[in-house]
Amino acid sequence: MYKALIVDDEIYAVMGIKSGVNWQELRVSEVYEAYNMRDALRVFEQTPIDIMICDIEMPKGTGIELLERVNEISPETETIFLTAHSAFDFMKRAIQLDGFDYLLKPVEFDVLQETISKALASIEEERELHQLRKQYKPYYDMWRKKKSLIVDKFWNDLFSGRIVCTPDNAAGILEEHELSDLKDAVFLPVLVSVESWLREFSTRDEEIMEYAVRKGAAEMLLPAGGGEVIQTKQGVNVVVIVGEAGEYGWADLRSRCEKYVQNCHKYFGCNLSCYIGRSSGLYEVADTYKQLLELEYNNLNKSNQVYSLASQGPDPIQTMIPRISTWTILLEQGKLEELQKEIRSRIAELKGMEGLSLAKLEGFRHEFMQMVHYILHKNGLSAYELFQQQEGILLNAQPRNLEQLEASALHMAGIIYHELHQNNSVIQRVQYYIKERLNEPITREQLASYVHLNPAYLSRLFKREVGESITDYILHERMALAKDLIANSSMPISDVAKALGYHNFSHFSKMFRKVHDASPQQFRQLSV
Repeated sequence: MYKALIVDDEIYAVMGIKSGVNWQELRVSEVYEAYNMRDALRVFEQTPIDIMICDIEMPKGTGIELLERVNEISPETETIFLTAHSAFDFMKRAIQLDGFDYLLKPVEFDVLQETISKALASIEEERELHQLRKQYKPYYDMWRKKKSLIVDKFWNDLFSGRIVCTPDNAAGILEEHELSDLKDAVFLPVLVSVESWLREFSTRDEEIMEYAVRKGAAEMLLPAGGGEVIQTKQGVNVVVIVGEAGEYGWADLRSRCEKYVQNCHKYFGCNLSCYIGRSSGLYEVADTYKQLLELEYNNLNKSNQVYSLASQGPDPIQTMIPRISTWTILLEQGKLEELQKEIRSRIAELKGMEGLSLAKLEGFRHEFMQMVHYILHKNGLSAYELFQQQEGILLNAQPRNLEQLEASALHMAGIIYHELHQNNSVIQRVQYYIKERLNEPITREQLASYVHLNPAYLSRLFKREVGESITDYILHERMALAKDLIANSSMPISDVAKALGYHNFSHFSKMFRKVHDASPQQFRQLSV
């Protein structure tokens, strides 16, 4: 049997929860009440508490402050927060303090009861593990740490191509990674794409909120014990469901994804889309993951949606002949001479084909152009803008013979190579765009549109190459310019703020202090 504590400064809220939950069904024998932080701590002094249901906003010590004390005196207690506001600062601190969950008021009692049930199940599992740890603690700690690292590294290596899995070696790879229990499983990947936040976050705050997004995905999209939620080293969030579609069918999975998208928008303040893959064997799941990335790349406009490979028809990259798939890698790695040799070799093979027709030439050109559009789009380039000034290259021109086909392919490969490896990178173009518009509002969607990329993909790419989020980069660039203007000009500080697009001087001063650890006025005095 368990013991529960309800903490709320409103007596009717306490009474409502006490009478609205079926405690007997939850095997809770005693329910205690407290109306402030002091009373709650007094209960903990008198008896152990398994689960605490606590209001966040109370006048004599907040729920966050209470949890900080409870973590010290009763770390095994699980806490469910109740709040009337979906305030980010509260949620962030609740996550940091390892609160079990948080629900918005007015709370629905069936939802609360289900949440309490999950928390008690977590407690029970932890108690069983505790007994196991006492008996086999040195071995258990070693296994648990190793297991978590192995699973995370396994999926990262599989998705990145460092592990190449085939029907013949799949069983051996799983055994090597101590995952033999997945030998006969099929996998359904779901890509969770965070496209933008509804308020400005620092890089650290974004990482905390992305953690909350993954935690929500594990609770809403994974059947019990049926998969993993990982973040790849490239920053991609992936839900890997074990089974055809987990414990539920396709329609139910899509419905769960739609509800998950809505909840993330409502509670976490983000625009997010889900991309549902196909059930795949271990040797196919990496290709399915790449198809989901391509689906994300191509989504430039719509957020808060659920997409599925099943509704997309054949994937354009998958329909390309294997030789052209190899050309993609050569071109992206800057191996132009090898690529030119490959193109000439392939054209020579076509010359020896019997019954070569214009239709077959057009089929080859179509596959080649699929590669071109894929590479350009992935790197934020427009095929129309790149080729419109090039004489002799028409994007939709049908070749009349093999010589025309070869010349066109070689010419386009050379132009793309020069653009990718000789000119400015996508990130350099984004940085230049930002630098030229520091006095204007700049959104992630605006930048993504400028370089023809999906916002979520651009954010990951930018953070990987620059080391900070787009939001932090823009702030630091603005404040660097503000620092220079304040130190080296006689402009009134209020005019400096306006010149950088800040019409609220208080906000400008706050941002300046955040970056430079001094107010604009203090900095000017030090610069005199």
